[in-house]
Amino acid sequence: MAYKAAGVGGKGPMMIGVLWFEILLSFAVISLRLWTRKYVKGKIGWDDICLVATFVLMVVFAAITTVACFHGMGRHFNQLKTDQFARAMMLVMVGQSTVSMAIGMAKVVVATFLLRIVTAAWQRIFLWFCIGTMMFISVFLSISLFAQCTPVESIWNPLLADEKVCSLDLTTVAFVDCAYAAVMDFTLAIFPWIALHNLNIKRKEKIAICVSLSLGIFAGICGVIRTSGLKVLSNTGDYLFVIADSIIWTSSEVTTTIVCVCIPSLRPLYGKITGQLSSSGGEQTTPSYDAGNSYKLSSYTGKNGTKTNIEAAQARATTLNDSDESILLRRNGDIVMTQEVSVTYTDPNDGKGSVN
Repeated sequence: MAYKAAGVGGKGPMMIGVLWFEILLSFAVISLRLWTRKYVKGKIGWDDICLVATFVLMVVFAAITTVACFHGMGRHFNQLKTDQFARAMMLVMVGQSTVSMAIGMAKVVVATFLLRIVTAAWQRIFLWFCIGTMMFISVFLSISLFAQCTPVESIWNPLLADEKVCSLDLTTVAFVDCAYAAVMDFTLAIFPWIALHNLNIKRKEKIAICVSLSLGIFAGICGVIRTSGLKVLSNTGDYLFVIADSIIWTSSEVTTTIVCVCIPSLRPLYGKITGQLSSSGGEQTTPSYDAGNSYKLSSYTGKNGTKTNIEAAQARATTLNDSDESILLRRNGDIVMTQEVSVTYTDPNDGKGSVN
């Protein structure tokens, strides 16, 4: 008998709607971030590359989940035939493996973004530790999804239940991954307050920057909710229906991370829209004086009759109204204001000269 897909039903439409809405939201904020970095102020960095990679993984996850919904994901077990259940389960496993990598990459995005603004050795070592451990756990979970039992097909095909031999407790691995991801969200949200504690700027501005860098706490909340549902998921006999909520919270966790990590980088775009940035790409300048507009400070005549005029010209003072990481620290120095003083003298023997 030819295979026939179960069709979308149960919680399937809700999953498809939520996932693709969050994909569109992620696409919008990532596009604004990249446009701001390229055309307003800043430059594309490794955090942007990791961000795009995370988005690609989420698109793949949403596509696989959508196909799985057409094969029965979101429906109750008693509404599906064995072959429909097996096909949907296989797609769920592939989707879970993909989103596991997306979750890990999302934390890498936050950590690499913070690497832009920290200089202390211990801070950089800590962030690299977060990156390494998060990716290790994510990769391990992705592999474990298919390595937990032999033969592999028995993981999703009920007809092979008698041949199924499992040597790995996937529930424990998944719990560790989800819990650690949530801990990373909260840790990376708190980290800016510690790393920037001694930053020499106004208290109000420091708080505003730290708050914008700590929005990942909302992703942590999604992670906690997702983790709390794992026990129910592991004990249910209606897996394809019950997993729908976990899928939605997983997608929401990654989407929240993407949105929160993009917001601090959009400050230059906001400034440009509200007219706080000049059209020259985000530079704000104080009034400047060129050589023709120099002003006289004093003059005196030496014993030998040499007349000396002292003039000063204020060079252009430039502040880069960039995103939060540029406001905090720049690799080549902080905001710089220079004043150029030109000493002009008149020598009756040699003519006019100057010393800068």
